[in-house]
Amino acid sequence: MAWLYLFIASSFEILWAIGLKYSRNLFEWSFTVFFIVGSFLFLFLAAKKMKPSYAYVFFVVLGTLGTFLFDTYIIENPVNFISLIAIVMIIIGVVKLKQIGD
Repeated sequence: MAWLYLFIASSFEILWAIGLKYSRNLFEWSFTVFFIVGSFLFLFLAAKKMKPSYAYVFFVVLGTLGTFLFDTYIIENPVNFISLIAIVMIIIGVVKLKQIGD
């Protein structure tokens, strides 16, 4: 159940990150605020069922990757070599953290 909460929290993080850029009026900002609150609520629920440090790391990484992929494939912003290397390093770091914890 913790991983489901974490997935929902990260999905909400992606949505509020997008909302920060594209919200233009009070109605749109209300959705952004909803996703901010929801992301931290589900992160809190995930952290109650797993190590909080792992929950936070995976929350940030999944949100970062999701936002990066949205920006790359939906918005079609170009990807440069340095940003690609940085994303790969984040993924490797999380995989190693998970291996150390198991």
